[in-house]
Amino acid sequence: MGPKAKFTREQIIDAAFEIAKREGIDSITMRKIAEKMGSSVAPIYVNFKNVDELNEALIERIISISHRLLMEENTGNPFRDIGIASLRFAMEYSVIFRDLVLKSGKYMRGYDEKMMPTLIEEMQKDPELKEFTVDELKTILLKMRIFQLGLSMMAANSLLPKDYSKEDMIDILSSTADDVIMSAKLRKGFLK
Repeated sequence: MGPKAKFTREQIIDAAFEIAKREGIDSITMRKIAEKMGSSVAPIYVNFKNVDELNEALIERIISISHRLLMEENTGNPFRDIGIASLRFAMEYSVIFRDLVLKSGKYMRGYDEKMMPTLIEEMQKDPELKEFTVDELKTILLKMRIFQLGLSMMAANSLLPKDYSKEDMIDILSSTADDVIMSAKLRKGFLK
């Protein structure tokens, strides 16, 4: 019998991510990962105590991907970039997106705690939002997320009209963001 296969934490997380992309986060088991890697479960348990610990590492990976998508947008309009990056995530990783949104917040709690400071920091770079406090920015972000999650869920589940392109989705996202910001400015008396 040859030596046992050795895998890094990253390789195991990669395998878990591939399973999550196709089947969802809840379908990840140590056995499925072992099968995907052509191994027994022993090398996986060397790196992770249990599937919950592995899922925590997977959520870290998902946060990293979300952050990368956000940084790739970088159009000079951070608030718009947040929406577009979220929409891209929903379209490119639709199964994972549905898990994050539909699983009673089970996975989203960790995501929100880690991403919220980054999102607020990005919003503070937006000249359109410079007059708002952190709490006001959180409210603006929540309003926008409510719309964006609905749009993204429709995109992830192919519920939009067939002729509705990614550009159409970005346009409606941008115009809604403009409306939310204008409404917040009117409420604060910044616009007359």
